[in-house]
Amino acid sequence: MKRTTCRGMRGTGIVVMAMVAGVVSAQGLRNPPEGAAALGHVGGGVVLTEDASAISQNPANLTDLKQAEVMPAMTVIRTKTDFTGPAGTASTDDPWKMLPNVFATYPIANSCYVMGVGITTPYGQSMVWNQDGAFRYTAPYSASLAVVNVNPTLAARLNDKVSVGVGVDAYWSRLEMKQRFPWSAMTRNPLTPDGAIVAKGDGEGIGANAAINVKITANQTLAITYRTPFKVDYSGDLDVSDMPAGARALGLSPSSDFDSSINFPAEAALGYGIKLSQTVRVGADVEWVQSSRYKTLELDGGNDNALLNASGTANPMAPVSVRQNWDDSWTAGFGVDWLALPDVTLRAGYIHLWNPIPDETLAPTLPDISRDVVSVGLGYHHARHEFDIAYAYSIIPDRTVSNDQNPAYDGTYETSSHIFSASYAYSF
Repeated sequence: MKRTTCRGMRGTGIVVMAMVAGVVSAQGLRNPPEGAAALGHVGGGVVLTEDASAISQNPANLTDLKQAEVMPAMTVIRTKTDFTGPAGTASTDDPWKMLPNVFATYPIANSCYVMGVGITTPYGQSMVWNQDGAFRYTAPYSASLAVVNVNPTLAARLNDKVSVGVGVDAYWSRLEMKQRFPWSAMTRNPLTPDGAIVAKGDGEGIGANAAINVKITANQTLAITYRTPFKVDYSGDLDVSDMPAGARALGLSPSSDFDSSINFPAEAALGYGIKLSQTVRVGADVEWVQSSRYKTLELDGGNDNALLNASGTANPMAPVSVRQNWDDSWTAGFGVDWLALPDVTLRAGYIHLWNPIPDETLAPTLPDISRDVVSVGLGYHHARHEFDIAYAYSIIPDRTVSNDQNPAYDGTYETSSHIFSASYAYSF
């Protein structure tokens, strides 16, 4: 009897969710670089970023800091996506997102060593679709992923040519999905009101990072950075609203346990920087992202797994596994810093981001695509104070999908993205 019910609701489960992240200037699950300076020279930050946010970009750069520094930063993203396909049309709501970050550094032993800590949001955002659009019953109308990284770091200058940095990444993450559910598919009564499925869970992960800078000449630097992969196991609750009486007789419940897991990627980058003059520096980065770790999405809704199982399998009460099969991806770009005035630095950057998500597993919660990003920035330094602002625009072509594993997702996705960042650093 349970199997019959699941078939009757086929295509209505939230198992179709591929990942809960927004579409910004990053690949797959990743957020833009933390800190306004890093965004301003977006394709060259591995060598060029020398403020406290280097904890995230390249901790070996911290050895250039001669004073203790505290730096809060805020990134604001505006992303909008419109969909047109055989299933109809849909548009995203709530386009504005905020990503706070904060850093602190402290030189010791005549600046041969620098301790630091960063609290950042390296992965996440959210996607909210209008509830009456094409994805009304086939995808979450709201899906969000928040990842906070507490990153204690130690950098050391080994000699005049070589600096290194190492850090521990302690991650906390929250996952949340909301989707409408058509109880009329079970009751066979079109007047039965829709319910809502809300799944949310928290989890932790641990990783590490390391970097090395080598001065090739007095004006040239080569840098290598690496951040280990990590996994987060989520545990929480799945709540179902407006459940008709007949659903409980089938073993469903208004509330049950919820579990999931996400494999986050390893990241490795190679950066090269050259000082062209006393006022102009150029940096170029190439980065590899191991997105192929994300092979499946596992969902376990306990007693309510039948509501997640949209395919009508032999055992609808079993946990659900959704194929993702993402590809490894790359980024490549460059950035420029120009000390236009003694206290004013102008920045510009470019980066190309390769999309890791194949057409077959693309979902409305993350309709990513390869893109180009251009950025500009301005820094002002006076005494112990440093202010930075930056803006980045993503040049995003439309993405048309015709062979998705869920035909309801076939169609054209049109996305626009603007990123603003501001940071303030105080040295003491």
